[in-house]
Amino acid sequence: MGKAELFLRRMVDNSVQPDRVTYTSMIHGYSTLGRWKEATKMFREMTGRGLIPNIVTWNSFMAYLCKHGKSKEATEIFFSMAAKGNKPNIITYGILLHGYGNEGSFVDMMSLFNSMKGNGIVANRQVFNILIDAYAKRGLIDEAVLILTEMRGHGLSPDVFTYSTLVSALCRMGKLADAMDKFSEMIGTGVQPGTVVYHSLIQGFCTHGDLVKAKELVYEMMNKGSPCPNIAFFSSIVDSLCKEGRVMDAHHIFDLVKDIGERPGIIMFNTLIDGYCLVGEMEKACGVFDAMVSAVVEPDVITYSTLVSGYCKSGRIDDGLNLFTEMLHKKVKPTTVTYGTILDGLFRAGRTVAAKKMLHEMVECGTTVSLSTYNIILGGLCRNDCTDEAIVLFQKLGAMNVKLDITTLNTMIDAM
Repeated sequence: MGKAELFLRRMVDNSVQPDRVTYTSMIHGYSTLGRWKEATKMFREMTGRGLIPNIVTWNSFMAYLCKHGKSKEATEIFFSMAAKGNKPNIITYGILLHGYGNEGSFVDMMSLFNSMKGNGIVANRQVFNILIDAYAKRGLIDEAVLILTEMRGHGLSPDVFTYSTLVSALCRMGKLADAMDKFSEMIGTGVQPGTVVYHSLIQGFCTHGDLVKAKELVYEMMNKGSPCPNIAFFSSIVDSLCKEGRVMDAHHIFDLVKDIGERPGIIMFNTLIDGYCLVGEMEKACGVFDAMVSAVVEPDVITYSTLVSGYCKSGRIDDGLNLFTEMLHKKVKPTTVTYGTILDGLFRAGRTVAAKKMLHEMVECGTTVSLSTYNIILGGLCRNDCTDEAIVLFQKLGAMNVKLDITTLNTMIDAM
């Protein structure tokens, strides 16, 4: 864009006046690059030269500003547009309403909406959907339903987007009974549920433990010829549940995936193994590992590193070392993180000699020794009364110009 602007300036210097097309291209270019200040500068320069943008240019620029959370600047453009004799159309209003809604500026949003009628613009279904979506995304269901009522008062029936928005919001809030009421109402009015609606309901019931209903909805989708939720969809649910510590619920989702004829992939297996490791359930984590091998899903470095970490954190360093050895035999190359986990486990078990040997193996096989690894080693040496060795290593790191962090310095200060 720098070359384009230089070319524009040369045009002006040579008395070739840029026209509306020239400025529109410049504005579009800057907008695409996310350089809104330059785009605004071009826009103002354009109008300052008496070149009035057409409605498409106004709307495109406002849409760009709103998309980047700059509804205030978009509002200035909106009023500038009206002042220059370009009457905003329903698309213009929709763009700014959407911008206000995304930023949670509901007072401004409703004020603009209420001004439409006075300016001769009749709200359509898309405008009402923008308002409903804005409120629903913030969990303001009562307000969203009021807009729905007003929408119907204008003789407009809700469409699949309207219902999808409300059902998704209700599911996120855990109001599954209300979500099913909207789902039933949707079908009753002849609006066919789309994939988004089914996915929202299935995720809601999975998250809140009603797997019977979730499975029922999956089969309903399949019977209607709709594509069944994919592995990535269920993996996301499993991941969320594991992060909340609800590993048994996550395992139930894992079983549901198999029940509907899908094949869990390595991501789902690894996520579930990690979930059990995080709550210290190593036997169950190993059970999932065994199921993974039986399903002919090849364990990767993440699988082994997760289990090794789980064993080390549970104080079962020998089990961790055995798995580490198996990992090497399977030709799975350990990462810096894997070695760091083993080193930390050995030092915490007081096995300093074995830790030093492991570090030597790490260097020999060409694995990067990161600052985090050095911090583990320094901390381990200090905890095991090897402070002199830690000081030597610390000085060596300084001579190597390794950039140390606060953890390194605190470790050494505590050891003195």
